[in-house]
Amino acid sequence: MKSKIIVGIMSITLLASVFTACGKSNVRLKEVENLDYADGILSYSEVANAEGYNVSFTHRGEVVYEDKIQDTAIDVTSLGLEGNITLKISAYTSKAQGPETEYDFTVYSLFNEVIIEAEDNLANFGTGKDQSNFRNNSLAHKGAYVGGIDDAGQGVYINYLCPVAGTFDFDAYYCMDEVGGFKTAHSDVWINGEYQTRLDYTKLTGWGGDRFDAEKTTCQITLKKGWNTISVMKNGDASDNWGGFAELDYFVIKGSGESYNVDDLLDYGERPAAYRLEAEMGSPRKKNLANNLYECKNPAIADNGSNNYSNGFILGGIESNYDGVEWHFNSPVKAKYRVKIAYASGEFAGSKNAAPSFMVTQEQVAMFRNADFDDMQKATFENLPYTGWNNVTVAEGYVEIVLEKGKNFIYCLKLDGVGSGFFQIDYADLTFVEEVE
Repeated sequence: MKSKIIVGIMSITLLASVFTACGKSNVRLKEVENLDYADGILSYSEVANAEGYNVSFTHRGEVVYEDKIQDTAIDVTSLGLEGNITLKISAYTSKAQGPETEYDFTVYSLFNEVIIEAEDNLANFGTGKDQSNFRNNSLAHKGAYVGGIDDAGQGVYINYLCPVAGTFDFDAYYCMDEVGGFKTAHSDVWINGEYQTRLDYTKLTGWGGDRFDAEKTTCQITLKKGWNTISVMKNGDASDNWGGFAELDYFVIKGSGESYNVDDLLDYGERPAAYRLEAEMGSPRKKNLANNLYECKNPAIADNGSNNYSNGFILGGIESNYDGVEWHFNSPVKAKYRVKIAYASGEFAGSKNAAPSFMVTQEQVAMFRNADFDDMQKATFENLPYTGWNNVTVAEGYVEIVLEKGKNFIYCLKLDGVGSGFFQIDYADLTFVEEVE
């Protein structure tokens, strides 16, 4: 009898355990409700019996953050999310999963300070080059700056996607010292191809080296919403080395603090319609007929009011084999680019039509030796029409070049091997065509 009672008690106990387990596994979790996003915080109502919540944030079809959490509020600002976001959320227990809920919301960004490094926007790199070049210095902002801005038209050329139209303070951090009796200097600031203002450098900080101590100067610039070009360059005349000198460390655009949706900027594209390579911003290559060496010395020609040059300058004197310009360009991906060129050429007794050739390398070709560019793969504009000297025309047609991801050196040269005549270069425009393997 006792054994039967014990068995009965054990059976009842086991049956109760089964019912308890089944009851727990059959708990049905409700969907997450009352989702709301305000002031950077995403909140929702607690789901009964839930042990936590699966959350997944998606931006433009890509998961940008996912986690399992126990709270019913999320500090979205701390996650660094921006733009139009889709949240997928569901409650869970160790044995159950609730239905998934989707919630769309927008995380607005604030247009505050934007820091732009001078050295990141330089068409020159500096290897074997004395002027307008990249220089390392651990005391400079981000460890580098731009020095040797010696000739008219040299400086930096910035492509900037502005989220809000308006007029903003533009700070430039610089170093300078007295040269030739000049105790001040200035840069002209061109916005979207038009002269807008100037930056005045008035404090003698000394040059870089072991006492790099950048000073701030400020002007105001007006930008449109979307892509803008900002050119900060030395002014003067074609006689070279006019006025004082300054070296550039970095710039700050003082934003208005307005809110904006980063996804609204997608309409302007991931890159500018074209990357403009201004000839005066690159490294000139010019044969010195006195010693037959190729040198980085060919001052640009300034617009005197009777001509119309992009950014106010054109590079002339391209007369000997291998004369021309070199640009340093960082491509975000390996890609094919279409090249258009703005040039000028004059006709004279015995002249030939211009035929500018474009070549690309990943290592800079030394300046002071007679490199054989003829052996390189080239893309040539053949037999361009005469335009008259200083009369700039955009050549019909285009050539295509392939740039590797990262550092590229782009050359536009006069080559005797293709029978090119003399020409002047105003600029070259690079338009992205497609990525290549």
